[in-house]
Amino acid sequence: MAHGNADVVRPIYEHWGRGDWSPIFDVYHPEMEWGWSDEFPGLNGVLRDAEHPNPRLRAWLSEWEDWRAEPDDFLEIGDHVVVLARYIGRGKGSGVEIEQEGAHVFELRDDKVIRLEIYASRERALQYVHTAEADAARS
Repeated sequence: MAHGNADVVRPIYEHWGRGDWSPIFDVYHPEMEWGWSDEFPGLNGVLRDAEHPNPRLRAWLSEWEDWRAEPDDFLEIGDHVVVLARYIGRGKGSGVEIEQEGAHVFELRDDKVIRLEIYASRERALQYVHTAEADAARS
């Protein structure tokens, strides 16, 4: 049975859905770039960051007693997979619980994730992918 790009990233959410942010997945390319969109002030920027455990991720998680990302849907668009996700967290100290929709944009090449960008807005994530795919088609 042939698999699609969504099948490549789907297992990641078995960990992220439990709040387990420690694994380095086999599907990550050694030169993978990742980060947050500009919707996350102070964290934004996509860059290569191979240090493990990752200091940017640790900084984000340090504010949360519990933080997880659960997938609602996987959309394959060319070389991209947009995961429509739900962020669920409980603030450290405050105990305030949140649930918010968002998205993760994975770019794949040869069954490896070469780029991951995290979005608060599903619409902005989809807009980015459609623009990237249109640019690639013109090249």
